[in-house]
Amino acid sequence: MLDERQAHTCADVVRANEIINHIPIIVITAKITDRERIEGIAAGADAYLSKPFNSDELRTRVEKLLEGRRLLQKKFRQTMVELKEEEGGEDESCDTAQPSEADLRFLTKVTDAIYLQLNRRKDIDVTLIASSVCMSNSQFYRKMNALTGYKPSAYIRRIKINKAKSLLHDHPQLSLSEVAERSGFNDYSNFVRAFKDVCDITPTAYRREIYD
Repeated sequence: MLDERQAHTCADVVRANEIINHIPIIVITAKITDRERIEGIAAGADAYLSKPFNSDELRTRVEKLLEGRRLLQKKFRQTMVELKEEEGGEDESCDTAQPSEADLRFLTKVTDAIYLQLNRRKDIDVTLIASSVCMSNSQFYRKMNALTGYKPSAYIRRIKINKAKSLLHDHPQLSLSEVAERSGFNDYSNFVRAFKDVCDITPTAYRREIYD
């Protein structure tokens, strides 16, 4: 059992660690004065329960925290993939769940690393991206899945498609094969399939819509 000071220190350590700082923290304590509650929240606790606690209340707290995490995943899905190419596009549908600055910094680093490899015309190396944020592959997988709801490979694919959309929009002189290559797809049929899976439209139809 931790005393109040140790609990706050533990919360500080978790929030400072980029690998695990997305994990919600619930503090269960016999001491729950207003001052201690404020200190705990400032240290990074997401919820406080006083002893003896009701199991239904604990379950409800956990469910609400998980619901908040799902809303964050939705927000990241809608905005972070387009961070580099369509910067500034704010989504207003999930205002109740705002991502933390630490999570935004992490995903910005990841997105930057992916675009850097794309712009260098290199195959995307997940191990290299994980290394750029000082994580092992397994840590990176868990972190990305927790924040975005996507496996790293699925997140990378969506960034590739976003890159392709930007090229189709800004460079009408490029052939679709060139767009596929510059977007990190070595196989044209895989590019068309991925584009349609993500956008519900083929690259040809997307380009036609842009210029019609």
